[in-house]
Amino acid sequence: MKNNSLYFRPALFAGLIMAIINFAPGLDLVNCFCCAGLFIGGVLAVLFFRLDVPQDYTIMNIDGFYLGLWTGIFAAGFETVLNITIGPFIADIKFQMLKNIINRLLNGMQMPSGLMDQLSQAIAAAKRPGLFDTLVSFFLVVVVYSIFTIFGALLTTAFIQKRKTSQN
Repeated sequence: MKNNSLYFRPALFAGLIMAIINFAPGLDLVNCFCCAGLFIGGVLAVLFFRLDVPQDYTIMNIDGFYLGLWTGIFAAGFETVLNITIGPFIADIKFQMLKNIINRLLNGMQMPSGLMDQLSQAIAAAKRPGLFDTLVSFFLVVVVYSIFTIFGALLTTAFIQKRKTSQN
C-alpha cells in the first residue's frame, strides 16, 4: 500500500489553482470547453507530483488516479469556501457577464421570457447560500470534479509513461 500523503501536496496546489479557475468570473468560462479547467487540474497535479518524486520514480496509473481523486476533493472544498465567503459579493458580476454573453449570442433576438427571471432567482440564491444547498452542491462538485481530474491525471500519466518508454 502506497503512502497517500505523497499525493496531498501536489493535489492541494493543483486543487487550489483549479478552484480559482472555476470560481473567478471570466476564467470559469474555460470549463465551457469540455470541462478544460477540471482537466487542467488533473494535469497540474501529476506535473507537481513529478517535481516532488525522485527522477527514477516511475509514475504509474494508480498515482494518476489518486492524484486526480485528491485534486477533485481539494478543489471542491476550496471552491465551496470561496462560494460561501466571496461568492455573494461577485454574484452580480457573474450575472452581468452571463447576461452580456446571452445577449451577444441572441444577437438582437428576443430573449425567452422566463430566462432572466430564472437567472435573477439563481443569483439571489447564490447571495445567501443555505447549509443544505451548500452541502448538496459540495458533494455533487466532488463527484464531477473528481471524474474529470482523474481523467486528466490518467491521461497525463499515460503520456509520461509513453515518453519515458520511447526515450529508453
